[in-house]
Amino acid sequence: MKYNKISYLDKLKQLRDFYPMSSALMEALGISRNSLLNWLDRPESIKAENRFNIDVLYCKHFVVPEWDKPKQSFDAVLLPDDMPNNHHVFMPFLRRISYGTIEIERPIDQANFDKAIDAEKLPRNMSKKEFHEAWNTFVSIKGLWEKIIEHQEPFLISEESIKFLHNSFMRGVHPNAGFYSKDLRIMGTLENFDTTLPEDVPEEINRWVYKYNNISTLEDMAKAHAHFIAIHPFGDGNGRVGRALLMAQCLNARLMPPVFNSENRAIYFAAMEHALIHGRHAPLIRLFYEASTS
Repeated sequence: MKYNKISYLDKLKQLRDFYPMSSALMEALGISRNSLLNWLDRPESIKAENRFNIDVLYCKHFVVPEWDKPKQSFDAVLLPDDMPNNHHVFMPFLRRISYGTIEIERPIDQANFDKAIDAEKLPRNMSKKEFHEAWNTFVSIKGLWEKIIEHQEPFLISEESIKFLHNSFMRGVHPNAGFYSKDLRIMGTLENFDTTLPEDVPEEINRWVYKYNNISTLEDMAKAHAHFIAIHPFGDGNGRVGRALLMAQCLNARLMPPVFNSENRAIYFAAMEHALIHGRHAPLIRLFYEASTS
């Protein structure tokens, strides 16, 4: 992603030019004046969490508008013919997509992730919850691949299969794995956005299934993904389940699933916010295309 090649000093300078007042920029980043001045003087002192916030804000104001152009067309990338039968190709890919779907939500040590997958036991400096997250994610992703590609059985998307995916990802991680949340859910990175009311979740999920059960274009997949995230049916793990459903839809259509990770994390969040708030999916569609070709 091009925005990753721009220095944080240049990003901050462009954001200062964008915002009419420094106080507005500080509010958007959730920082003090001293922090902003310190970053401008010593950009190497910016912590990882703050770098991510800068990246998202930069993508929101400079990348998303550039990508949100009418009449853009991106053809989905077909799954390579030799990939399903080449263990040395698809296994590293499954590891990438598994690690990335956790990494896009929060930092996770890749060495520990690999140890958890390879040794099938708890690394010394990894919590049981982190181990279950890593192991469950890899096994769930690998299971989708085996079912759809190796056994040539389409993944039938239904309310029950969505709950099954959540249980597969979140058992040992979340107390209500496989069950809808009975509480209001809040998106931590997206303020002033109302998710579906708990009592309306079953009906909205079934509506989602009916609408997106048999899709094969990037445009429809982007709309389906944003819609699922908007419903936010579970107490935790909605992103992982949503990205797994996207992978299943791609594999059902013999398309290359996009890989999300720290490299495209900021634009993923910015493009998702744009789709949810403004109902415009062009940046998300372009991201899906670029993430399936990288």
